[in-house]
Amino acid sequence: MINRARIGLHLTLPAVITVATLLTAPGAFAQQTSLKDQLAGTTWSLVSVYNEQDGMRAEPFGPKPKGIFVLDRTGNFVQFFLRDGLPKFASGNRAKGTPEENQAVVQGSNAYFGTYTINEKDKLMVFNVVGSTFPNWDGQQQQRLASISGSELTLTNPTAAVGGRGVSVWRRMN
Repeated sequence: MINRARIGLHLTLPAVITVATLLTAPGAFAQQTSLKDQLAGTTWSLVSVYNEQDGMRAEPFGPKPKGIFVLDRTGNFVQFFLRDGLPKFASGNRAKGTPEENQAVVQGSNAYFGTYTINEKDKLMVFNVVGSTFPNWDGQQQQRLASISGSELTLTNPTAAVGGRGVSVWRRMN
């Protein structure tokens, strides 16, 4: 005679193990962390920045750019780009730079700050610029497509201030 209770146990045990394994697997049925939650309260170091236009790729801040991107938890941000190796001012006085020194600094740096929001649906960071070293952005809204892969954040500006499409890649510091 076959013990039906025993067969039922043997038949359901593999199913129970399978379901338990699926439910405890990393990411199984778990909701993905929002972009806002991944970005709020973080600091990033610049890895690369480039511009693509007419099939050409340029590095406006050189092959080893410096920069920092800080996003606090209350919606404030600051972003700073700097070309490595900018010339020192011969006068030693930042208010007395030569036209060439001033041009090198203006073309080799960009900084802006203000507030930010996240559009989760479109994966956009929306920057409300309070102040910028490019004054045309003051009081303007800037949008960047945002994607995170591991410890890297890529921001894409489809309408870069120099034309074309601007891309910046950042590495998480905290």
